[in-house]
Amino acid sequence: MLLNTLKDFLPKFIKHLTYDEYAKNSIRSYQKDILKLFAFLEKKDGKLQKEYLIEYKKSLEIRLKPSSVNRSIAAVNKFFKFIGLDDFTLKALRIQEQTTAQHELTQKELDKLIESAFTNKKTKIAMIMLTLAYTGIRIGELQFITVKAINSGKVLIKNKGTVRTIVIHKDLQGYLSLYCREKNVKSGIVFTGSKGSPISRSYIARAMKEVAEQCGIDPAMVFPHNLRHYFARSFLDCGNPLSDLADILGHKSIDTTRRYLRTSAETKQKQLAKLKIIPNWQRNYGYSQEKIM
Repeated sequence: MLLNTLKDFLPKFIKHLTYDEYAKNSIRSYQKDILKLFAFLEKKDGKLQKEYLIEYKKSLEIRLKPSSVNRSIAAVNKFFKFIGLDDFTLKALRIQEQTTAQHELTQKELDKLIESAFTNKKTKIAMIMLTLAYTGIRIGELQFITVKAINSGKVLIKNKGTVRTIVIHKDLQGYLSLYCREKNVKSGIVFTGSKGSPISRSYIARAMKEVAEQCGIDPAMVFPHNLRHYFARSFLDCGNPLSDLADILGHKSIDTTRRYLRTSAETKQKQLAKLKIIPNWQRNYGYSQEKIM
């Protein structure tokens, strides 16, 4: 099949995703990944061939993380299946399941980030971080934080054809109500961009890293999804059941939620430090605590 013929199917595929009620961010991501494949094929002879696809996959492996490679492959495969080219689909990379989580934000670090944002007059990003940490919602779901939702104390989140209800913590409800009064936000979405549209993912990520730099926290450890992890860990630490957390986070499978049970390397080190194996042998064989420290 010629590349130009392949391109003709893209608008139909995008329409298909739209009718299937995929989130706008998901549709943009699919389109972006498919266009990258088109750009790669254009540098060839303008034809769709399996060997070119395998070569494209290898080029992704060089530049991207395995999870990102698999995301791109999934988008391309979905497109090919839509147009009946199942034979051109690619195999995903096998990724070993991680048992250690990334660095987990501590309460102290979060306090420091929030205080730094307020100190540097970045009230909007301070309130966004508070909202993400108090609710565990995704960035794309911030659009459902409206004045009406704040007043009612509940947020209805619509995502991929499903609807779930998030109860707003009383403290957060108070913070957001005050913020809306101060910023004269009387209706609609609370956190918007310059033109009134939902605030962008890139703005939030960039602003959070700027705040991290200003307060001396490693920016690499600060990103929006880490606040979702922070909420999940805090919720579970209060003794709440995993099934309830899955409902709040919008996970279809509880196995996805189990990932939040993982502990970071730092936490594991602290846990191990508390472990005491019968110490009597230390004195008997010359391995006293004084000698090994």
